[in-house]
Amino acid sequence: MNQMKKMTGLAGVLLLLGILIAFNAVVRPMRARIDVTEDKLYTLSDGTKQLLGDLDRDVTLKFYFSKSNDRLPVPMKNFAARVRDLLREYESRSGGYLVVEEYDPKPDSDEEEWAQRYGLQGQALDMFGMGGQLYFGIVAVSGNREAAIPMLAQSAEPRLEYLLTRMISEVASEKTARVGIMSALPVNGSAPANPYMMQQQSGSQPWSLISEIERQYEVEPVEMTATNIAADIDTLLLIHPADITDDTLYALDQFVLRGGRLMAFTDPMCITAMENANPQMMQMGQMPQGESDLNQLTSAWGIEMTAGQMAADESAASLLNAGGGRAQRNAAWLSLREPQINGEDVATGSLSSMMLPFAGAFDGTVSNGLEKTELLFTEDDGFTVSTSAARTGDLGRPLSRRRVPMAMRLTGTFRTAFPDKEDGLKESAKPGVVVLVSDVDMLADRFATQSMNLFGQRMVQPSNDNFAFALNMLEQLCGSEALIGLRSRNSFDRPFDRVIELEKEAAFKWQSEEERLNQKLQTTQQRLNSLQQSRGDDGQQTFLTPEQEAEVKQFREEVFQTQQSLKEVRKNLRRDIERLGVRVKALNILAIPLLVAAFGIARGLWIKKTR
Repeated sequence: MNQMKKMTGLAGVLLLLGILIAFNAVVRPMRARIDVTEDKLYTLSDGTKQLLGDLDRDVTLKFYFSKSNDRLPVPMKNFAARVRDLLREYESRSGGYLVVEEYDPKPDSDEEEWAQRYGLQGQALDMFGMGGQLYFGIVAVSGNREAAIPMLAQSAEPRLEYLLTRMISEVASEKTARVGIMSALPVNGSAPANPYMMQQQSGSQPWSLISEIERQYEVEPVEMTATNIAADIDTLLLIHPADITDDTLYALDQFVLRGGRLMAFTDPMCITAMENANPQMMQMGQMPQGESDLNQLTSAWGIEMTAGQMAADESAASLLNAGGGRAQRNAAWLSLREPQINGEDVATGSLSSMMLPFAGAFDGTVSNGLEKTELLFTEDDGFTVSTSAARTGDLGRPLSRRRVPMAMRLTGTFRTAFPDKEDGLKESAKPGVVVLVSDVDMLADRFATQSMNLFGQRMVQPSNDNFAFALNMLEQLCGSEALIGLRSRNSFDRPFDRVIELEKEAAFKWQSEEERLNQKLQTTQQRLNSLQQSRGDDGQQTFLTPEQEAEVKQFREEVFQTQQSLKEVRKNLRRDIERLGVRVKALNILAIPLLVAAFGIARGLWIKKTR
């Protein structure tokens, strides 16, 4: 009987083991995860999920990574693991339309040759090239369309989801985005619609930004007097709409309501427009139109650019030539840094330096159905100044301070600014997107680039992130709806806050002791110097009095005691950190076994109770 019970128990154990093996084989291909990170670092945005769910053609993501290189630094390996994990998440969400392939491009291999064909270039791991080549890029392929990220930098990790989603959107669509460009300035290198500019600007070169846009998109010029925006234009870039007519405003209104995307750059005092003015027309009393706004249109959405006012921020003030060899800081000529740029938005999160000469100030609360995202802004102690004060640089004392937005993105349901028009749309049929920027000069070559002559050729390179801002926003508008509002991921580096806090506390104690010691050293040095000066002119050495010897001896004792206290502080720091480390390690090692044991005990008690 006992033998039978033993056999039955052994058979039960084997059966249970077999069930576990079979269960593991079935469940292993499945991806079941719970993201418990504070910032949901491993969760795809809703826009990405939408794009993957709507895929109707096969897309292949080819991940090229030199994982066999034994000189790869550990942080690079960890970053590659996170990229690989994110790619698998994309694959699992695609419904089978997206496949991830990983390649290790070893030297002189077919994988390396294909990586180079796709535009991926190996990077040396050290300055001498002894560490071999590192390939770390991703290629998206769908039919005959290709897109690539040639090299993944760890600094781009917060934008990684955006880069991948944009690349998939690019190859999954057969259509190339069409961009319309409308401006009262000669941005296309031809004469503008304004009569007083035609003679002055004849034969001018296109702005560098426009040339770059033409390289990336299909571009169609749109006249400032247009009464209809062509249906095949996906995104309209509007630059300095000075003297815009009601008919053209209505055309813009209907363009937005039918689903077109608008990016508008207006300005309360456009320096470029005033510099491009025809001197002959100015002599006739016709002053250039330096200001522009879309208030008649945007007021229907709850937003206006305050007339005659400019944004100012003392922390972003630029140093300008005030004449007579003098330089003056002007808080209305803004040199923006990271605190004034939205770091959480994927379109602006990588930007760090921008220049906005005399930018306007937006104000108002968006109407129902719209959502506002501020992209560029002053700090919380910003203010507004009049255009006349900005010209002189004498801004005076502000009456009030607040964060002043200078660029924003509006998304949602737009309503018409022309409700009295009998025909035409009254409300957008689907969510739309409009980007408003209160400065035009930021796009001009003078304020965004620096040029050089290289072997007779004019070379232009950006001097700040102005172009990057415009191109990033345009890229977002021209892409899939999924790209709008994709969040920028926070850092995957999770510091040990408690350990850092302990180090700060100890450092504070150490610094206080060190300052006290240095003070005493200075006091003693001064005392010794005075003793040296008391030496006789005959060069004979002057001996210290017993009181002075006692003073030096006492100080040396204090130095010794202070050094002992510093050692004690360091010892306490190490002790607290080591205790914290032991607790964390013990929790990691014992938590799971204790949980299993507790479950086993509870189950045993339950079985015993039910019998």
